[in-house]
Amino acid sequence: MPTPAESMSNHPLPTPTRDLDRARADLDQFGFCLLADAMEPRWLAALRTRIDEQALAEEQAGIAYFDGAPHQNWGTFRDDTGQPRSSSFSRHAGGVNQRLWMLVNKGDVFLDILAHRDSRELVGHVLGEHYILSSFTANIANPGGVAMKLHTDQWWAPAPTRRGRDNLRVGSMARDRFDVDEVPPSMIAPAACCNIMWMLDDFTEENGATRVVPGSHMSGRQPDPVADAALETIPAVARAGTAMIFEGRLWHGTGANIGNTTRRGLLTTYCGPQYRPQENFTIGTDPAVLDAASPDLLQLLGFRVWGGYGRTDSPLVDFVDRGAPPVGEMHPR
Repeated sequence: MPTPAESMSNHPLPTPTRDLDRARADLDQFGFCLLADAMEPRWLAALRTRIDEQALAEEQAGIAYFDGAPHQNWGTFRDDTGQPRSSSFSRHAGGVNQRLWMLVNKGDVFLDILAHRDSRELVGHVLGEHYILSSFTANIANPGGVAMKLHTDQWWAPAPTRRGRDNLRVGSMARDRFDVDEVPPSMIAPAACCNIMWMLDDFTEENGATRVVPGSHMSGRQPDPVADAALETIPAVARAGTAMIFEGRLWHGTGANIGNTTRRGLLTTYCGPQYRPQENFTIGTDPAVLDAASPDLLQLLGFRVWGGYGRTDSPLVDFVDRGAPPVGEMHPR
């Protein structure tokens, strides 16, 4: 796997560009690219306003979610009644970084992002012609937040293994439990998901810009918290309005915000249509959003049948009919 220094010796690291060919080449070589001026100023301002309003309202309502504590601490804390409660099923994981979930329900201005042509072109370069939305969230990195440990976003994708080897079963995989072969196979798994970080503020090293290991998407493995602890990372710095597209195998993590300003970003994650998304859009999307949705949005949200998968009855339909009653037990007349 190339180190950042080795990558820089082969080719300059990605910088913001409007050239889609350059962006595709950066994705292939480094695992990420920076799409310049993805959000024009008026749209960027509207997104900032909507994010700030939603974040404050969720905090006032007592449903805000925060993380980014030291070592990603998931200890016991107290709920609204003052009673201890396990944080693994809570809205609060400890820390100062606020996250907003299911942005498809939280304003039309967010839905416009999903129709952004150039970013979708780059997602298609990574995933192919068919893919769905896995999650649509916001990460508000406040001062004092610590760096997230290096990880990939397709930890759930089984790696190739050797014939006759007793590999870890797919249902036993977890974020911190991977199938590690003492003899690395000669092949690696393909990209199965792709992320876009929409930078609503300038991303700087000081305010916790996403840190990456360029070229790590070709390593064929997950980062090891011990063996890779001292590995060099670089911050993906760019001006507000930039979109950072990075594929699911890239080693990355939120940087520590050691500055005195908040850093806001939106995250759209896409995956192949055969995978389970992070957010359950078919259940959780507001019916009003679905009623007004275009065929493209319905496809992204998982309502299009793909290869017979995702259907409720016949595999021959293009889209699931949300209003159709299920076919239940029947008897001949």
